[in-house]
Amino acid sequence: MLKLVLILLLLFNFYLFLNLALPPKIKIISPQNKETVYNDSITFKGYADKRGELFINELPIYFNDHGYFEKTFYLKEGINKFIIRERKFWGQETKIEREIIYLPR
Repeated sequence: MLKLVLILLLLFNFYLFLNLALPPKIKIISPQNKETVYNDSITFKGYADKRGELFINELPIYFNDHGYFEKTFYLKEGINKFIIRERKFWGQETKIEREIIYLPR
């Protein structure tokens, strides 16, 4: 019984270590990369790692307790580039790039 408890304790500690050491996860629901839009704004929606800091084009983005975020940006005509970046406490970082094409009607 003691061996089982020790094994479970080691596995739990390994799980905690991986959560601290691995880079954060970002899931962008919308928009898709290279998406063409005809409105002058776009809303980014997605989920971020709750233990990190999220930025879109270096603007801090706040998310709820589940990691969900929404943020609207205005677009200029043509290609608009966005860098979604999340950084954890120890400096691990994840970056996603999106290009949105705005064609006014």
